[in-house]
Amino acid sequence: MDREIEMFLRADGSEVWLQSSTRLPYLSLGGVIETSEDYLTVRSRLGRTYELLSGVASDDAFLVQELEAGGGALVFCARSDKNCALVLLGKFDPTLQKRRPCAVLEDLVEVIENAVDGIIRQAGATIRFEVVQPEVAVSAG
Repeated sequence: MDREIEMFLRADGSEVWLQSSTRLPYLSLGGVIETSEDYLTVRSRLGRTYELLSGVASDDAFLVQELEAGGGALVFCARSDKNCALVLLGKFDPTLQKRRPCAVLEDLVEVIENAVDGIIRQAGATIRFEVVQPEVAVSAG
């Protein structure tokens, strides 16, 4: 996917985390990093474990996990004001043998819980997610 360095907007006009040259659906868990430390300290810790992605988000974006089945990824985005989001890009398809009615959702919740636990450990801060919402990034220009 070609990336352009420009801001993208949601339908209500507010900024989105991702930057893309095409329409890009994603699922976002928005929240805050709760710590008395400054953001640069938290950012430094995260950068030791996770790859910092450039040109992907309006602020910092760290690749937390590539989801092998389905080609998706979990990306942790954060800003200097300590607002953050865990973003599910692409498709989540665990392709496991268990096929209970809610197996895919249960698997997704487990993957997200494990990712959040890892981010909290690496950041050395409490991260509280407050909202889950589907989004579509579209060009603002």
